[in-house]
Amino acid sequence: MKKKSLTLKELEETWWWNREEIRRDGVRGVDWPMVEEAARNYELMRRSQKGKQFTQTYLELCREGKTIVHTLWVNWKQSPYRFATNRSQFQEVGWTPVYEHQNTQWNLRLPDKKLTDEFLRQIRVLREIQKIPTPRRNKGEKHSGVSWKLIEVLDLKQNHIEKLSDSERHTASVAKRQAEKYFIEYEHALAKRHEGSQKPASDIENEDDSDENGSNSASSLF
Repeated sequence: MKKKSLTLKELEETWWWNREEIRRDGVRGVDWPMVEEAARNYELMRRSQKGKQFTQTYLELCREGKTIVHTLWVNWKQSPYRFATNRSQFQEVGWTPVYEHQNTQWNLRLPDKKLTDEFLRQIRVLREIQKIPTPRRNKGEKHSGVSWKLIEVLDLKQNHIEKLSDSERHTASVAKRQAEKYFIEYEHALAKRHEGSQKPASDIENEDDSDENGSNSASSLF
């Protein structure tokens, strides 16, 4: 059965990213500026022909669901930090080492200047060890906000609301192609996740052991 088209008012009510509290505070429980683009990609994926089977909005996803979306589409190279969930990440070049028994504590009674000075000193030591030059200021940073226009224009087209301009029709076509691309990526990520959950525990432990690297000379820094 063909899904009933929404009115403009009904459609705008589904655009949760335009809610006042979201625009003001972001989505609770996540680092919104970091993950907003990933959330937008997920919502666009849901507008693809096959993606309509995913009825949950980003807000309705459980923690694991959001993790899949974040892992897939967050640009970690632009992120100041990440959560290392796989042993293969523990000693990855370009990131500070992760150690299973970290006993370092930061003294919260000290002023910010002393803490940041010491943190940067340790970061510079690690950059030197990994032979990573200090990046130029603003290099690789993204200053423009995330645009949800692709989704909104595509929704207007799919629900036959208003007559689109030439520019909007082009935007809708771009959005449709992007949605199909994101669907393929998302479906692949789900399949990989499912495959991993089906592995015997012994296989997973063996993979973890094979990912471990030797200790780093900078282990005492963090």
